[in-house]
Amino acid sequence: MNFDEGARIVLAVLILAACSRSPDADMWECQLDVQKGNAGRSLADIAERVRDIDACMAARGFRLDLGNPACQPGAVTSTCYRSK
Repeated sequence: MNFDEGARIVLAVLILAACSRSPDADMWECQLDVQKGNAGRSLADIAERVRDIDACMAARGFRLDLGNPACQPGAVTSTCYRSK
């Protein structure tokens, strides 16, 4: 294998890695968006927060992993979300 072939392989791996999404960054962004939207509201608005987080993650291409008993609607753990 020469340098050009090795460089192409490394480039292909980097491109593929960039294409596979992890919910971590999206989860942080959704939490921040929901916090901004709910600023000044009481904790009684938890149901709205749950709905907003689920909707935000769904809009980004993720669904809640309902097969995991630790994952409830509105989960704020990225491991509770899977790609659609």
